[in-house]
Amino acid sequence: MSHPSSKPTFDRSHGTSGRGRGSGRGRGGALSIRGDGSSSRGKGSQEAIFTRPRGYGDDQFTKLNQPIYNVPSSPQIEVPDPTVADKEERDRPKTGPLIFGTFGEDLKLPVRPGFGTLGTPVNLRTNYFPVSLDLEKTIYCYHIQISEPEIPLGRKRRQFFSIIFREVPELQSMKHCVATDYAETLITAGKLQLGTSEMIEYQLKYYDEGEPPRSLVKASRVKISLTGPVPTSELIRYLRPAPGESTELGTHFETILHALNIIVNATPNEDPNIFQPSRNVFNKFPRNSDSGTMKAYDSIDLGRGLIGVRGYYSSTRTSTARILLNMHGQCSTFYPELNLLELMRTASASGDDLYALEGFVQKLRVRFSYMKDVKHQAIESIKTVCGFSHVRKELRDHHGQLKIDTHGNTIWTGNADRDYGTANSIRFESSKYPPSISVADYFSLEHGITISSPEAPVVNFGSDAKPIWIPAELGVVLPGQSYKGKLSDDQTSNILQIAARGPAENARRLVGAGAEVIGIQAHNPTLSAFGVSIDKKMIVVPARILQPPKIQYGGNRAFTPTNASWNLAGIKFYDPKTLTNWSFLRCGDSTFLTGHVQALRNQIKQCGLGDTPPSPAGGYHADLGIADDDETDKALQTALRKAKEDKVTFLFVILATKSKPVHARLKFFADTVVGIHHTTIVSPQFLKHYGRNDRGVNYLANVMQKVNVKLGGINHILAPEGSPLDFLTSSPTMLVGIDVSHPAPKSVAKAPSVVGIVASQDKNFTQWLGTTITQEGRVEMVTRVGELMGERVSQFGKKYGQGPHNIIIYRDGVSEGQFKTVLREEISAIETVCFQKYDAMKQTRPKIVVIICGKRHHTRFYPTRKEDADQRHNCNPKNGTVVDRGVTSEKYYDFYLQPHAALTGTVKPEHCTVIRDDIQIGPDVLHKITHNLSYLYARATKAVSLCPPGQSYGFCWWLLLKLTLPRAYYADIMCERGNKYLAKYLNRRWPPGTEFEFDRSPWLAGVHKDLQNTMFYI
Repeated sequence: MSHPSSKPTFDRSHGTSGRGRGSGRGRGGALSIRGDGSSSRGKGSQEAIFTRPRGYGDDQFTKLNQPIYNVPSSPQIEVPDPTVADKEERDRPKTGPLIFGTFGEDLKLPVRPGFGTLGTPVNLRTNYFPVSLDLEKTIYCYHIQISEPEIPLGRKRRQFFSIIFREVPELQSMKHCVATDYAETLITAGKLQLGTSEMIEYQLKYYDEGEPPRSLVKASRVKISLTGPVPTSELIRYLRPAPGESTELGTHFETILHALNIIVNATPNEDPNIFQPSRNVFNKFPRNSDSGTMKAYDSIDLGRGLIGVRGYYSSTRTSTARILLNMHGQCSTFYPELNLLELMRTASASGDDLYALEGFVQKLRVRFSYMKDVKHQAIESIKTVCGFSHVRKELRDHHGQLKIDTHGNTIWTGNADRDYGTANSIRFESSKYPPSISVADYFSLEHGITISSPEAPVVNFGSDAKPIWIPAELGVVLPGQSYKGKLSDDQTSNILQIAARGPAENARRLVGAGAEVIGIQAHNPTLSAFGVSIDKKMIVVPARILQPPKIQYGGNRAFTPTNASWNLAGIKFYDPKTLTNWSFLRCGDSTFLTGHVQALRNQIKQCGLGDTPPSPAGGYHADLGIADDDETDKALQTALRKAKEDKVTFLFVILATKSKPVHARLKFFADTVVGIHHTTIVSPQFLKHYGRNDRGVNYLANVMQKVNVKLGGINHILAPEGSPLDFLTSSPTMLVGIDVSHPAPKSVAKAPSVVGIVASQDKNFTQWLGTTITQEGRVEMVTRVGELMGERVSQFGKKYGQGPHNIIIYRDGVSEGQFKTVLREEISAIETVCFQKYDAMKQTRPKIVVIICGKRHHTRFYPTRKEDADQRHNCNPKNGTVVDRGVTSEKYYDFYLQPHAALTGTVKPEHCTVIRDDIQIGPDVLHKITHNLSYLYARATKAVSLCPPGQSYGFCWWLLLKLTLPRAYYADIMCERGNKYLAKYLNRRWPPGTEFEFDRSPWLAGVHKDLQNTMFYI
């Protein structure tokens, strides 16, 4: 090796033995990972695991083509439980704050002032199942402390718990009477015999699965102590109190629900074929030989070395008068159980992008069986991919100074004398084969294995300091390892084949395959031991369908949308702004001919934006190089700066493809460097619609929507009939949207999060100004929210001469457990800044309303009758559906709203929770204004799934939602724009160990001064 301080070792440990069955031969070349042989080492089989499902619609769940209102398992349940409705009416509070124990003894939330009545009443099924408890059985909770050394949470802690269950005598006989969260909690169906102290300690050694305990490993201290009985009877009294009984549960609430979740999820947790890619999500992983599982549980080849697998989410929660299990189908992405070299070949598109390939396989756990014991029997070992080989060099900071560790030693990066070395080129020092030997020769001499693909990148299964080089062809990827990175467009399209399913199929899968995976069955020994039973029939809840508002365009043309959508044929905008000094920029080999320019001019005139010709008439051209390279940057900057020098104020940018790198660089230079308004037209999409009557007109009309609002215009408003926005228009009101976007998995270390904040600036709520900034990565609370809100209030005051009387904040991206943090940190900071400004202006302080809204939940609704279903869109509930009873909180002020019509799959409503309400908005008013605001999104002719201030999608299955839900919601778009500014910097091929440095970032906050206080981000 090139550095004397590191003497690499090779794998001589106990591990696996027995010759591996590697894969085909390489074609030669410096770094070939392509094989031309047909043999396959290891048990992985690409053909077996990558079977693309066929004949969707003809399996056990869809072959009858039944609509959702004919679910076979529950045809008789068509009305809500009357006892729940009676309890809701009895508990209907008056007004005032409530101290709710779930969120702490000092957190005040507004109580639900009542239930809505507007709209057509309907009954809907929902994916919640009643849970019953046998109160005669006592459940106990124990705390497990693991220390000296502590075992980290995750896979190792889970493995250590299996050791605890095997070696702690008090637990060995418990079988189905014990369940755990694999962190620090044990739940038992009987009291453990721990003596009078109710505590016991053991010293246990950690050893990995498939390996014996090692003598040099230090034993961890395991302390098991009784927390106490789980007060399930108190939960029942809380949900169904007798007259005069207290309705508060205090701190026991979270403890009881946590215990119930541990019990319910014990069955899938104990199944070795079921894996958990994220919290409370369980996937039955398709094994090579299990073709039945492949078919029954929906898995699909996504391409490039990944598979998509359908799984199920499971979580218990409370609602009025009952405990419910929320279950939902959820697709996850996994690595297949496949020979590692075959996986690398499948994942690599060209074979030369080894940086991306290294990131793809990093931290994968791989099983080996190439070693033998003294009896020549195979010994298996499991190792984790560290990476490929990298040239060792001193690590320096951006000032060129050496980086030093806490001991004063120089920090080195890399582990070899060459980047991406092969089994032939990587050599290491060896006393047995002095002075050094190649990896290929070592395996030949030591193990009798001839490496069939010696020119493939050799993989390091040790560390950078002490590498262990093993050829990839000798290992098989362990099953059940989820992929956390970003999918390509093609992969996303592929997974939609199993993810975007209609409500009927999804509902039948829940009560079929889902119930089987979670363990909802008559004779579940674990549930029986704890006295827990779960009904397999979905509950039915009352709902209402709100009427859509009337939309108004220019010339007093008003109409009521049908199915939450409309078109722009022959329509002028409500307040069009004249487009002057405009031109177009062709990028690369995009096509935009004279006829196309004329079609664009015609549409500009039709929408009321004037009839000025482009200047210069021939536009501009940027001769792009390879996407995301310096040549592209130079070409874009040159063209944009030339247009700016020519006094062009608006550019139509014609792109040859949907190139994400080019699009990101365009936004960066146009928004932050040059400062010029623009919008993009993708040439193939435009040509597809060009000359096709209404389709072509609608395409360009949709482009014009973005142009007009960027110029400060108004595309449409809500017609005033019926007061669609109620009190919002009767006094100065500002609506605010706040969102935070976090760095994607496998981003450079310490990459920042991006904050987006927008606020309405007009009485019609059509112009939304805002900004985007960076902050410390993965911090959900906005650290500069007071400053940002102060800017919005000041801008509002400049226009109207006073601050808004009402500030209504739609906050997305926070969970129930973060409500307290939002109020204490964000809203407190907003109050401080706003109150200072208002006091200085001698104006009455504003009333503030905070609504947490989002789609990061697992609630779905299904029609019970044909006439209540949207029969144009997969028989989902109709647009305008609102639910505030039956499945909502038993205490605080929340509701579900579905303002839009889903084009595909099962519709996902938004969930809104009011955590502050100075105005004391009634439910009908709140439901109406939130619903009607969804019709004001400026760049769509549809109601969107979340009202414009909020965010667009959550992570239930975020890729599915990203494609199938309207990509709206201004705060999210603002965040997305900030991410584009950083895209090239964050996606650069950084050396291992690199961290994001804020003082080197090309962008941190804001945009060019010429675009500030405009809707540049639309």
